Amino acid sequence: MVLSERQKDILGKTIFEYINRAEPVSSGWLEQRYNMEVSPATIRLELSYLTEEGYLEQPHTSSGRVPTDRGYRLFVDEGLEKYADEEGAGEDSDFSDLALAYYRDILWKEGWEAVLRAPEFAQNEVLLNFTKFLTDVEQNIKRAKRGKPLEIYIGKENPFSNIGDFSMIVCECDFARGQQGFVAIVGPKRMPYYRNVGLIHSFVDLWEKRLRLKR
Repeated sequence: MVLSERQKDILGKTIFEYINRAEPVSSGWLEQRYNMEVSPATIRLELSYLTEEGYLEQPHTSSGRVPTDRGYRLFVDEGLEKYADEEGAGEDSDFSDLALAYYRDILWKEGWEAVLRAPEFAQNEVLLNFTKFLTDVEQNIKRAKRGKPLEIYIGKENPFSNIGDFSMIVCECDFARGQQGFVAIVGPKRMPYYRNVGLIHSFVDLWEKRLRLKR
């Protein structure tokens, strides 16, 4: 099923706003934040259609919409963030995700305090699941067989854990002579994907540049 440009526009803006606000996004909020050039009724109809097609879901009957795994995947693959124009776009999320580095063992973890400030972790169950998720990742990532230098796993797509509440960006990195490893960023599915991809590329480029200078 191919979405129209208007549907992609509304989906992109909805996901962008949810990433920034961590609250269900309503048609009224989209109308207020963006010059949509369509009627509120049209926005409501398109949101309903995107929900029926599995890109969004509605936690409660009277609430706005939140993205599904399928919605996030389209957001990432097709660059839907471009639909959140500068006039309506909010600032980046106010949390950073947890960064991990691996080769034989865990090298370092960075960002615990920041990631735990995300609203999702106010619930003890989410925090417990995140801890289990990290344990699964640490146990399984060293045996990973992947086809691309960089992968983005959203929710249940993650092959390292059956806990489908989080997302992970993982990138290959040459840590030392003959020592291949991974750098990963993990966090809620509501992570700022484009920013995190940029961060992980910057880290890998910087590390490998230092490694080349040492040689």
